Amino acid sequence: MGAGGVPIVPELIYSVFAWLWRAVEILLALGGIILVHELGHFLLAKWTGVGVDEFAVGVGPAIAKWERGGTRYRLAPLLVMGYVKIRGMEGEELISGPVEGTEDGKAPDELDGGFYSVPYWQRVVVLAGGAIFNLIAAVLIFSLVYGTVGVLDERTDTTLGEVVSASAAEQAGLVAGDRIVAIDGQPVSRAEEVQAAVKASAGAPLELTVHRAAAGDETRTLQPIWEPAANAWRIGVTFRSDGGNDLTIGRINRGGPAHRAGLRRGDRLLRVGDRTVTHPAQVIDALTTVPPELEHGRVRDTVLPPVPVTVERGQEVVQVNLQPKPRRDTRLAPVPAGEEAPPISERDLESYLVGDPGFQLERRMLRLSPLEALREGLAQTADVSAQVLVGTMNLFRGRGLKQVGGPVMIVRSLSDAASLGLYDLLLWAAMLSIMIGLFNLLPIPALDGGRIVFVLLEWVMVGLLRLRAISRHTEGMIHAVGLLLLLLLIVVISVRDVLR
Repeated sequence: MGAGGVPIVPELIYSVFAWLWRAVEILLALGGIILVHELGHFLLAKWTGVGVDEFAVGVGPAIAKWERGGTRYRLAPLLVMGYVKIRGMEGEELISGPVEGTEDGKAPDELDGGFYSVPYWQRVVVLAGGAIFNLIAAVLIFSLVYGTVGVLDERTDTTLGEVVSASAAEQAGLVAGDRIVAIDGQPVSRAEEVQAAVKASAGAPLELTVHRAAAGDETRTLQPIWEPAANAWRIGVTFRSDGGNDLTIGRINRGGPAHRAGLRRGDRLLRVGDRTVTHPAQVIDALTTVPPELEHGRVRDTVLPPVPVTVERGQEVVQVNLQPKPRRDTRLAPVPAGEEAPPISERDLESYLVGDPGFQLERRMLRLSPLEALREGLAQTADVSAQVLVGTMNLFRGRGLKQVGGPVMIVRSLSDAASLGLYDLLLWAAMLSIMIGLFNLLPIPALDGGRIVFVLLEWVMVGLLRLRAISRHTEGMIHAVGLLLLLLLIVVISVRDVLR
């Protein structure tokens, strides 16, 4: 048996399966984004009349192959990722002469329906197809999530944040933390409903049903007071704004600190450590501890001190001792007795101080109608796209280079999102789809954006200035060098991600 009476072997088995399932989720998310990108190139090539030699869906040995409309199709069992081969592209531009295996040994420019044989605008559309479909996928994912699960409901609830001195609320005995659940017998759940009831009362007494932790529901009668300065009736309270999170425990990580301490989903936090909590942000503050070993920036042990946690469970008040664990960012090893503890970085110190409680707070969700969900999906896609573009511009100016991450950081971010649940994973996948789509439009050789630059350059040189175009061989070599440099950059960034 482990700490808290949790069997070790079943927990180990559960952890292994949880890790495997998370790996599957990450693979599906990343592979799905890549598949959508390739599907965009494929569909827009078909739409513009550009030939597609091959389109493959999935990874692994083919379970089905067929040919239709001049395109070879391939289906593999693991339906993630994909591949599209546009006629006349994918390496053929490196060849200055005829292409073996093509129609009568024709060069890329001469292939019927080949990429280089169609007008410039069609080439641009095909090249931009991947990014376009990545953005469309993001809109659809956002809209689907907002229409089925909802958006974070940031409307203020009826929990009191402050009670004004000498106000009607104070005279009625209300205190900060009380939650108004009904007025004159009518249930209320939003601050706006309370404000509307106060306004409609025109000064008449109101009977409030108030829920107070550990005391249950109580009835209080108060009479609103007219405030000439505000030209309105007031009861003298402010409502707590919690950004859509409340203090009710939602998801609990199996085998984590909260699970071992005996906390349950639905428990409502009252105190964490020696602090009464009335706002989600206070929970993190209360879990930020400074053990004596860290007073001088040195650490002898990575075991965080236990934190007493008091929760409301139904009509009971329960107290447990929560043993937070250092977050995985922390790379602090215990120091043997008698040896001097090495200094630690500010980053590690910050990660060490904020313990992981092993639970997430419940989030209030507001489900949107299909039209509202689509509108919000479009707005969110536009907002994330703008942030990505601004961030990219800052990178070219030399700002924010330390925040740049590669595949390692992407996988880790997806893993963190998956640990919070499908809702967060889908939202992160939508944002990643936007980032990958826009990244591919950068004017860098080997990327779609770099190829678009060459198409536009050819249009200017040949179509407008009547000059000779850059040879396909030269263009291919430039893309090959660009790809090599990109791969080298990815390796460097990945190594840095691992080290940090």
